Order: sequence, then C-alpha cells, then structure tokens
Amino acid sequence: MKVLIVSDNHNERKIIEALPKIMNADLYLHLGDSEFSYDDDILKSFHCVRGNTDFDMQFKDEDLFNGRIFFTHGHLYNVNSSREMLAAKAKALGATYALYGHTHVSKVEKINDVYCINPGSIQSSRSEYPESYAILDTDKNIVTYYSRKHQQIETIELK
Repeated sequence: MKVLIVSDNHNERKIIEALPKIMNADLYLHLGDSEFSYDDDILKSFHCVRGNTDFDMQFKDEDLFNGRIFFTHGHLYNVNSSREMLAAKAKALGATYALYGHTHVSKVEKINDVYCINPGSIQSSRSEYPESYAILDTDKNIVTYYSRKHQQIETIELK
C-alpha cells in the first residue's frame, strides 16, 4: 500500500490541493497544522488529525489505520525531545508505523520495533531537506521523500 504523508502546510492551500492530483497513493494522510476547517473540501481526499494550530475540534488528535499505521500531529507526545512516547503508543496499539509532524524535520527512526516517520513540513522545513512530504510503501517497506516540486529527495529502506 502506498501512503502519502503530509504535514504542517499552515494554511497554504495550493500544495494540499495539488498532491492528490499529482501523486497517486492508496491512502492520503494529513498530520495536522493545516489550519483549515474540518469540512473544508480541500481535505476531502485526506484522513486528517488535529495539530497544535488547528482549532476545529472535529479533528481527532490521533487515529489508527488498518491496525498498522498510527498517526498524530506529535505535539501531545513531546516529539520535539523524543519519540519514545510516540513509539510506545503505537506499539501498544499493535501498529508498525507511527507517523507524526509538528517538528518540521524529516526523519525516520526505528524505536522498539516501530518505525517513527515524519514527512517534514510542506511549508517551512527545519531540516537539511527542503520543504517535503513522504510516501510510505508498506509492501516494499520504504519511505521516499519528495520536495514540494514533487522531485524525489531520498528513499530510505526500513530495516
């Protein structure tokens, strides 16, 4: 299954509108800080969670897809300092993947047999990568990062 993961667009509309038209995936996830309302048509292709700058309380704080993919914004799990709490929550749910945003830093880590994956920020990167999003291929167990211009940055094999 191919999962497109995006986070932290901070009210920028065009890139979120373009992603489902440009990148083919089986599942589209938005990890928060969209700053859109829950019922905004622009999010209709996405499963979304609420970030710390999202004020529509209809968004869930976290969700689980197919029992394998746990996703949240990350601020409620203190991801700026450690991903241990995030990984523990995912493991308790039986998930293989814990997806999060919030830090604006593209990152892949394996913690307690859980892959913690951050797609970075599509609007303002705080890492060596440019603004980015990611595609997780659960069949091949790889994560591929793309720039906002949809150019491949890096592919990481999940071991």
